[in-house]
Amino acid sequence: MEIALKYKHIFFDLDGTLWDIHRNAELTLKSMWVQFECEPTKWDSFYEAYLHHNHRVWAMYRQGTMTKEELRTARFSRSMDDAGVQYSSELLEQFAQAFVDQCPRQPHLIPGALEILNYLNDKGYVMHIITNGFKEIQGIKMDGSGLAPFFVHNINSEDVGVRKPDPKIFHHAFDRAGTHAQESIMIGDDWEADILGARNIGMDQVFLKLDQQRHNVHPTFTIENLIELKNIL
Repeated sequence: MEIALKYKHIFFDLDGTLWDIHRNAELTLKSMWVQFECEPTKWDSFYEAYLHHNHRVWAMYRQGTMTKEELRTARFSRSMDDAGVQYSSELLEQFAQAFVDQCPRQPHLIPGALEILNYLNDKGYVMHIITNGFKEIQGIKMDGSGLAPFFVHNINSEDVGVRKPDPKIFHHAFDRAGTHAQESIMIGDDWEADILGARNIGMDQVFLKLDQQRHNVHPTFTIENLIELKNIL
């Protein structure tokens, strides 16, 4: 006898939830540091600054206070400034473009990603992606890392015209998938974009807590690794 599922549709965030953006970015930037003949002794300072500034500029992009084109270079110019790296506008543009070209081709996933996707697929869940990432590279990430076959729809904020946590992107996703909030669940690692975004439209959430973040609002579920989804779904 087939078991009725409380949730029928699962919506995943991509970067940091399935695709290991931190490992892939670090590997790419280390390679580029050699490629662009940057001063080796300044790598640690640059990368530490990058982690700070990349988080900040993506928050600004999500809030609409920074454009996509500004983000492409700002995350690197601010990091290089902090690290005392000399650069020209031409080098900065080349560096930013090289990152966009190379990083999406890194294949590394969050531990347990393929195992849990196979598990959920076997259980009969219909799975989709909702991402704020740049449209031209998200498909490359999914194809190169083996994620693409698991997902029916890949909802990108650039196609919708708004970014998570805006309710419109979630409602657009429901329309594409032919579902609604009550039979769907959102899984993500970004507190504001994924968890509060889903919560605000009445959708259950799974917060993949990979660090020691603390919040006053409790998500529907909290996990520290993807395999824990077997206890929920």
